[in-house]
Amino acid sequence: MTKAPSHIAVLRTDRLGDMVLTLPMFNDLRERFPQARLTLITRSYVRPLVHETDVIDHVIYLDEDQRPLRDILRSEGVDTVFFPRPQLSEAWEAFRAGVHHRIGSSFRWYSMLFTTRVKEHRSDARFHEAEYNVRMIHHAFGGSQPSVTLVSPRHENIATKSVPPWIIIHPGSGGSAHDWPAERFGQLAKRLSDELQAHIIVTGVESERALCNTVMSHCPEADNLCGTLDLDDMIDLIASSCVLCSNSTGVLHIAAALGVGVVGFYPNTPSMSAKRWGPYSKHAVVLESGAGDDMSKITVDAAFSAVTSLL
Repeated sequence: MTKAPSHIAVLRTDRLGDMVLTLPMFNDLRERFPQARLTLITRSYVRPLVHETDVIDHVIYLDEDQRPLRDILRSEGVDTVFFPRPQLSEAWEAFRAGVHHRIGSSFRWYSMLFTTRVKEHRSDARFHEAEYNVRMIHHAFGGSQPSVTLVSPRHENIATKSVPPWIIIHPGSGGSAHDWPAERFGQLAKRLSDELQAHIIVTGVESERALCNTVMSHCPEADNLCGTLDLDDMIDLIASSCVLCSNSTGVLHIAAALGVGVVGFYPNTPSMSAKRWGPYSKHAVVLESGAGDDMSKITVDAAFSAVTSLL
């Protein structure tokens, strides 16, 4: 670009965890362009993630704004837009809107719609997903490789960590990766309750009730909150807890962003692996299946040791 951008938008409308790993872009954009207006374009399901965030100037929710995307981009005066996970319709609208600088993947058949084409295959898992996102800034503007700092959805944790410790067991994943069996989560919950006198809380969305019930069958003294919490409530619960045990899913990344301890269970295939999708946190232990993606190879003993090391 011949001059610094004045209004930069990041457009991402997919899953919750993806958004957590996209928000670090705003830290680096703010540092590089302190005078620029920074806008997130997304959908309203992520509002609880960003309504306390001060690194973003403006959030536009496409499911609430009645204007076509091209009209939004024109009327807001966006001159630069990043597409961390491009969609044809969104790229086409930015092209029609005449956005000067459009940054997206080089490996889509419609990549000619982007003015900067990023030549990185994310499925290779050479970097973490959050690193791939911030690396787009380097591809667009040069300079040193940006760092990654997760954006917490809360200014501070909402409660002092409890004694006995609150430990969240979240057995679902939304189908984004191979899962550690719910029976193993139940066995882990029972050991944590019996041996550490931990307060166990089982969480999940309504469609994961069967998984949560399996955990409860092994640890009936746990609190089963499956299907009862909205996203704001879930964030508050995580912030009040000591450790979250989960497969690869959005709540794991929320816990990492909050600085809460995380035990994550991951397959070995690069596109689903912890190298790309693991918790981006120093307060985390990752347990991996090894070759063949057999998640049953991860033992309850290993998971119990991981939790106790974080406590």
